[in-house]
Amino acid sequence: MPWIFYCDAKKFEHLYDECLSALSQKRREKAEKLFDKKDSLLSALAGLMLINVFGKKAIDDIKYNEHGKPYFEHGACFNISHSKNYAVLAVSGDNIGIDVEEREAPDIAVAKRCFTKEEFDFAKQSTQNFLRIWTAKEAVLKLLGTGFSYSPKNFCVLPFDEEHEINGVKMRFFCHEINGVPITAAFCKDSKDFEITEFLPKDLLN
Repeated sequence: MPWIFYCDAKKFEHLYDECLSALSQKRREKAEKLFDKKDSLLSALAGLMLINVFGKKAIDDIKYNEHGKPYFEHGACFNISHSKNYAVLAVSGDNIGIDVEEREAPDIAVAKRCFTKEEFDFAKQSTQNFLRIWTAKEAVLKLLGTGFSYSPKNFCVLPFDEEHEINGVKMRFFCHEINGVPITAAFCKDSKDFEITEFLPKDLLN
């Protein structure tokens, strides 16, 4: 069964120093390099979730492909995303990509540049529609491990409830919301039985 773990950064803002101190040196330096304090906190929360799931020693063994996708040479597949107030971690026995996105209005310029006509017509109807398309697009590119070197206009994520074959890979989508904020996972198995767990400060900071 795949898992999705998440943190609400608002519940950790007063624990910023504690969050950084709980990381390994390598992961702490990664978080501290970010100029914006909120981004630094989100990076730290992603690291703390990885530690909780895989152990502090294991996450220092994370490797990255040429497009920045993190992976373990052996063991479970995982993917990370964060936006504004949320950090999410998806874990699966098979390849997986995940994206979370908070935004107040559709970005029409981005939609024209990245969406197919069918996606654009769907996305311009509402912010939620735009975010659902965008998170699915990002999740696909993260699963593939290509980033935007593979054009998001090369594929269509609609309809969400059907299997898609994208760049030779068969995948499905798990669409969900965290307090109204859309998240989408792209995954390679038929099961949609994702288990979703929120990590609170008491879970990650001992």
